[in-house]
Amino acid sequence: MNSPAPSTRELVLVGAGHTNLHVVREWRTRPLPGVQLTLISPFGRATYSGMLPGTLAGLYQPDEMQIDLQRLTAGTGIRLIVAEATGLQPDARLITFADRDPVRFDVCSVGIGSVPGQREIWQSSSRVLSIKPMTTFLPRLDAIMALHEGAVDPLRCIVVGSGAAGTEVTFCLDHWLHSRGIAHRLTLIDGHAEILPGYVPAFVRTARRLMSARGVEVRLSQRVEAISETARLQSTVPKTVAPPSVQVRLSEGTTLFADLVIWATSATPPAVLDHFQLPKTDDGFLAVRATLQTTADAPVFVVGDTAGFVDQRLPKAGVYAVREGPILWQNLQNLLAGRPLVEYHPQRGFLSLLATGDRQAILQYKGWSLHGAWVWKLKDYIDRKFMRLFEAGRVRLG
Repeated sequence: MNSPAPSTRELVLVGAGHTNLHVVREWRTRPLPGVQLTLISPFGRATYSGMLPGTLAGLYQPDEMQIDLQRLTAGTGIRLIVAEATGLQPDARLITFADRDPVRFDVCSVGIGSVPGQREIWQSSSRVLSIKPMTTFLPRLDAIMALHEGAVDPLRCIVVGSGAAGTEVTFCLDHWLHSRGIAHRLTLIDGHAEILPGYVPAFVRTARRLMSARGVEVRLSQRVEAISETARLQSTVPKTVAPPSVQVRLSEGTTLFADLVIWATSATPPAVLDHFQLPKTDDGFLAVRATLQTTADAPVFVVGDTAGFVDQRLPKAGVYAVREGPILWQNLQNLLAGRPLVEYHPQRGFLSLLATGDRQAILQYKGWSLHGAWVWKLKDYIDRKFMRLFEAGRVRLG
């Protein structure tokens, strides 16, 4: 008499961020017996956020910052679903989609990131480019730049948000435009009284000095209140009409015109989290304990920017998502085996490296700040080392 085949438990990763990809990497060499792993991502490629500014500046090729999820999971037994999850039902143990059948899970990890805030202002404008999703950032930038092709007036660019992401994009966009001989005017806008809130004064002073040297206009203590489509009346060359642009109205009443607006404000929850039936923090992220598990009575972990810790407030930074990877992998195994979960203890300080687009970078660590070409070499080494962990999934062109 044949004995029944053992049942397979379903482990589902929703999102291909840094933390969930750590599980994929571990699975390639140590798959869990009796468990089917499924990875769900709206894109077939995952972008390493640390290399996006350098790629924007032209220091990397786009393929160098991307991980091909099909290549990464091929031959591993991992099921890859390229589709956007639209909801999570913990009681029914289901991940739902708009145009395909739900996926059942026994254990799940959600890591779908965050988006810049104030979507109601920017999401409907053809000239506003959200920094997220990073996977499509460069193609969307190319599409906007194509609209300006043939124009003779300087390209008017605005970056909204002067945190690390917005500041780094400002530097790298400026370098990218200069390297292509594109005349431009670049403005950085933020509602704070100073750029790079939370960074040490020396770090901020260096960034401000470099911006001033490059002619970047910085407007602080001002918020963007509205963006509306308009048309540039006429260029400086007679009978030459420039492409449409947008009006950006600021809180102080000033209106600026722009051909390109990059939106890089502080992180807010993706709208889809409204349909994830799990407890949320006051700011709308999914509430988790120190073990990375939801505060609900459900076998669901939440990682990266999507997680809101109930016992502490963490900045939304990729370094935390990377450090959560080993804890998530351990706790997934522990939960499946009925063992106690371990806690994630965030590091109190970490190395911050901000690229300035010209093969230099600014460093902050334990109150110290330095700037120079060697800092860029350090950042480049760290970023390339991280990507080598996913060498099997590196994109191949040609």
